[in-house]
Amino acid sequence: MVINQPGNKESIFFEIASKVEEEKLSEKVGIGVRGKYTIKNHLLYSPILGEKSEISFMEEMGVTVISSPEAEIISGAGGFDNKGKFVLPRYHLGPPAQLDMEVAMYQLANSPQMRKLIEKSSADNSGIIYFAREGHLTNWQRALYLVDENKNIPSTIVAMSHRPSENLYTRVSQLAVKANLEGFNLKNLEILYISDPVASGMQHVKMMEELADIGCHPKTVVTIAPMATAFGMRVISLACKKMGIEFVGGSCSALLESTRPLRYYSPYPAANVNQVVDKELHTFIRKFFGDKLNKACIRCNWTGTFLGGPKMPLEASEEELANIGLSNQELQNICSRITVEEAKKAGVYERLIPYSTKLF
Repeated sequence: MVINQPGNKESIFFEIASKVEEEKLSEKVGIGVRGKYTIKNHLLYSPILGEKSEISFMEEMGVTVISSPEAEIISGAGGFDNKGKFVLPRYHLGPPAQLDMEVAMYQLANSPQMRKLIEKSSADNSGIIYFAREGHLTNWQRALYLVDENKNIPSTIVAMSHRPSENLYTRVSQLAVKANLEGFNLKNLEILYISDPVASGMQHVKMMEELADIGCHPKTVVTIAPMATAFGMRVISLACKKMGIEFVGGSCSALLESTRPLRYYSPYPAANVNQVVDKELHTFIRKFFGDKLNKACIRCNWTGTFLGGPKMPLEASEEELANIGLSNQELQNICSRITVEEAKKAGVYERLIPYSTKLF
């Protein structure tokens, strides 16, 4: 392992994460607001989805989490593909996954909390940072434009990575290269959107610290994380509080579990139904999988499932599952028992048919 060199400033992540380790997050999630909102689908999507869509949501710990067929197949219960086969998010791959991600982000951008922020956002006071390699998949800049055609928010991709270190999480975050923030009004950055999945929250905290070091202090940080753990979002929110920044989050389907000690492995919630938006879907899925989904990370190699082609994600999944006494075959055998008829009988079928399934 690499030891941090003497004189290196330790991130506040470690102090905050140690406190969150002691919290009972199950008691903090479930006391927020739940409801539904209706959106008018953009012309890009209405020929497939219809004129309007009803989206379920919950607001927990400052995070808006949405449920729709697209959100569920990205980071939740799963859904049916265009062959009528049920697939978990880890088996929803490539362009279909990217398309459903795009639609889910448009739906999130139309949530009441996000619309308020988008209304305040302008090229002069806002910016979007995508972490490589997954952050750009949200197309968040375009989602904002589709909500309001007057929005063209400066955006950039930052190469954030980890390196080994002797600490509980076995790593620290670092910028691989200096962030290119061309177009950002760093002296008046009121709203900063950071787009990337959230596991421990370490990289997001590091990004805020890097900005502070160059004199940039956003008033509000909005964490756009299609896949996000309750632990990581809590860490980011407390880091924001410590730095005098308002925190807002956005995610899909559930505030995921995170496995000790690394807080990197992020399964679908098992027993705590309060961590999911659609409790009926949670019950339906657990009927077939039991606690197995609480052992398996929601998407295994998250980047791979979107960008890695058809073979690599399945190989990574097999390797990961073998470490917890499962296999692709076992999970896919269970998936085969979840039929259209079963879903219709449970009254959840329409909630499991995403945009990508309706295209062909």
